[in-house]
Amino acid sequence: MQGIDKDVKQVLGTGNNYYIPAYQRAYEWKEELWQTLIRDVLSASTALDNTPEHWLGIMLLSSDDSIRFPGDESFDNYSVIDGQQRLVTLLIWLSALNHHANDMNESINFDIKKICKLSPQKIDQLPLRVIMDGNWLEPRYSNLSDTQIFKAYHYFRFLLWMGNSALLEEQPLKIPKFITPKNNENIIDYWSKFLNTKKGKTLPQREPIAAQLLLRGTLDRLTIYTLIHKPRTDESQAVIFDTLNGHRTPLEPLDHIRNSVFVKFEKEEATSIYDNYWEPAESELRDKKLKKLNPSTNFIYDFVISKGEKKRQGTINKNRGAGHFNYMVRRLKDDQLSDFIKEDLTLAMSTWPVIVRSKNIVKFQEQEFEFSTEIIQLIDSIRELSANPLNPLLLLYFTDFIKGNIDEVILKTNLKLLESYIVRQILSLTPLSPLRSKVMEICSFLEGRTDSITLREALSKYGWISNDLIVKNFEKREVYDQIGPTALGAIFRGIETQLSGSGSNKFKVSKNEYTIEHIYPVKPGKWENDIKNWKSDLKKMAPYLHTLGNLTVVTQEHNSKVGNKPLADKQEFPTILGTSAPLRIHEGWIKSKQWTEKEIQKRTSDLLSYALLRWPEITKQ
Repeated sequence: MQGIDKDVKQVLGTGNNYYIPAYQRAYEWKEELWQTLIRDVLSASTALDNTPEHWLGIMLLSSDDSIRFPGDESFDNYSVIDGQQRLVTLLIWLSALNHHANDMNESINFDIKKICKLSPQKIDQLPLRVIMDGNWLEPRYSNLSDTQIFKAYHYFRFLLWMGNSALLEEQPLKIPKFITPKNNENIIDYWSKFLNTKKGKTLPQREPIAAQLLLRGTLDRLTIYTLIHKPRTDESQAVIFDTLNGHRTPLEPLDHIRNSVFVKFEKEEATSIYDNYWEPAESELRDKKLKKLNPSTNFIYDFVISKGEKKRQGTINKNRGAGHFNYMVRRLKDDQLSDFIKEDLTLAMSTWPVIVRSKNIVKFQEQEFEFSTEIIQLIDSIRELSANPLNPLLLLYFTDFIKGNIDEVILKTNLKLLESYIVRQILSLTPLSPLRSKVMEICSFLEGRTDSITLREALSKYGWISNDLIVKNFEKREVYDQIGPTALGAIFRGIETQLSGSGSNKFKVSKNEYTIEHIYPVKPGKWENDIKNWKSDLKKMAPYLHTLGNLTVVTQEHNSKVGNKPLADKQEFPTILGTSAPLRIHEGWIKSKQWTEKEIQKRTSDLLSYALLRWPEITKQ
């Protein structure tokens, strides 16, 4: 493999054609890296002639004679295996510098159009072309203002306008929001107005820059160590890529996996798999609704666990998801890896948004897979009870269902088993903090098997809670603070279904609907006379305040209007949302003539009996 230290002018010379493979991530650099590049440029521009050139990093290229640009007969054609973010940023920076000089009527010996040719990702092609052509302010391109390439260009243009002090800043500056100027407006005027705002006043004082000096620093004083991979004689691109990125990459796990996997295929096969399988699946996974869940990291974490990798790799660490994945697939041959991506990984990527309740339909290979209302309700219940720890198991069963390996009866049975497993953990107040570890053990035990018999065996082995353990001392078990309102809401909803059947009210404890209410209130001042008349006292009532029997589900309006009022007021105020009340779970208290520790104990016992019917022992499911 040939390696040479090239200055930026050589890298971006007119004799070079660069192609960024489709499987690589789109342009993603942000303010911190833009500012670092700017400081490097300014430092190089002002250095003495005998000062060593400043090194920007490594770029891994692969000779690729299949690349052709219209009207170009250049023979220096490369696929960019590593370094595309740096390469694209340099083109954006030089475009900004060139256009700034033209707008400021400063003469520089440079034409941005007379440099190398680059074919970036599809999503980046139009924004980069518009930027390099200097058409960024045209109204017809206003829809591109949120692209990362436009943001980078805008950042560079603003800092160049601000001048040397802005370029020297250690930390990124808070710049004005990009706008497409309307008629009779000017972007410079908009920037000038920003300097008079509260945020603008914190910026350094404006001072002009020498564009020609910055150009010289960029082209002649910055270098990139360029490695040229020769497919016929060198190690595989995958090995070299992993060596360069394995311990220092800022890539997200999914980005790193994409790159390290696709470089193992020939270009034609890589493009086909990416276009037909990976790109549509990743688009589903990268949905805006999922941003807070960090799908790149959390999906890989769940996927690797679902494959039982704890058995082979030990405890799975979320921060090392890409490493766990690469270890998992390294035993696969190329043809096996291709099938694995097409038939397993990308299907799981398309399914995960349903598992985390961002979507109800799986879209895969131009097909849509819908699930029954009962299946969706079971997923909702499992997530309300445990949030994310059971995701790997859900992912395992849903992908196998879509493949046709299990039918809906088995899928439903498995979901009910998982719901029962987690409810029993909760009712016994078993800490859920090690639940993810238990799920890892369960997935390792299953080893991809999705039948209900094997799941029963796994749940029995790893933490199934028996009736005896749940019932013991349950009448005084303070569940309110231990369980939390969302999980309690799911448990009450399950009990309501047990009482009323499949057509019962599927209420949810949320900000705008229902809430968990204490029947005997936390502040019992208004109850003192009633309690005394009922031959009880506050001391006797205190141990039962937070038990299941003293809790119920009411509307938010009910809670706000009569939260601490006496029993009679609570019983008379309707707990109705739409046409869905009263609920059967209210029967134990809403007609009671008194409410003492005895009534609470009775209701606790009744509710627990219904819960254990709803979520029975594993041998009865």
